Amino acid sequence: MADTASQVKPAAAARAPRRRAWRDAYLGYFLIAPTLILIGVLIVLPLVEAIGLSFTDKLFINPTPRFVGLQNYLNAIQSDVFWRVVLNSLLWAGIVVVFQFLLGLGSALLLNRNFHGQALARALVILPWVTPGVVAGLLWKLLYDPYIGGVNAFIHLFGIPDPWIPWLGNPSTALGAVIFTAIWKGSPFSMVMYLAALQGVSQDSIEAALIDGANGWNRLWHVILPEIMPTVRITVLLTSVWTFNYFDLIYVLTHGGPGESTEIFPTYIYRLFFEQTKLGAATTMGVVSLVILLVFALFYIRELNRARVLE
Repeated sequence: MADTASQVKPAAAARAPRRRAWRDAYLGYFLIAPTLILIGVLIVLPLVEAIGLSFTDKLFINPTPRFVGLQNYLNAIQSDVFWRVVLNSLLWAGIVVVFQFLLGLGSALLLNRNFHGQALARALVILPWVTPGVVAGLLWKLLYDPYIGGVNAFIHLFGIPDPWIPWLGNPSTALGAVIFTAIWKGSPFSMVMYLAALQGVSQDSIEAALIDGANGWNRLWHVILPEIMPTVRITVLLTSVWTFNYFDLIYVLTHGGPGESTEIFPTYIYRLFFEQTKLGAATTMGVVSLVILLVFALFYIRELNRARVLE
């Protein structure tokens, strides 16, 4: 009997950690269950419904939609407007993100120096980013006005007589105008991110580079950029997703016009859904946009995991 009891005690002791592990796992599932339910109700169910609508000819006035399979996707691919939207979206996101990176990094390098009024300069530079998109759009719509706008008045100072350029009314200038506005508004966010990263750059490495005779460009390229590169990658991915999915600025400035010259995925989806009430076609474009954004999201998750490993 003594031998049996001595065998039972180690077995029970071995099972105890497993029971605690299962208990902790059940507690974890119980704690995250409300969040999972909320995500399911607010995100998963609407997403499934939208994907289902993309396979129908659903209209606002048609309560019983007809299943059309992939016809909406085929119609989109065969449409010239679709490819114009794709091209505009890629140009819009690519140019805006590149210049936000360049201006944000340049501003961060300047504001990282010690000078009189540094705090005031940092506060003023961040103002465009904290300005609501609708307010910024209305402000720049007034500045781009061909008759009373400040942009043409500024050009007139350089001796160009009567430069009444309809920046937002001309298809050849509208996209460039909204891109410039988006760069102006979004660059401060990149600046804040890069400025925070610059605070963590090792001064010992910079001093060692100075001792070795490295000039400013070499210090930036070989010392500063490698150290802040994780922040750069994450910031670029974030601004890419936000810019690609940006709606209010372009809608206030041009409504996607003139024609389709500034139409991107969010404005085109809005026009299909609310103005033309083509719910099936609108959700089709939404699914296509989602697939493109998922690519950015996967890159973003990979960068977060890489940063966590490096820590």
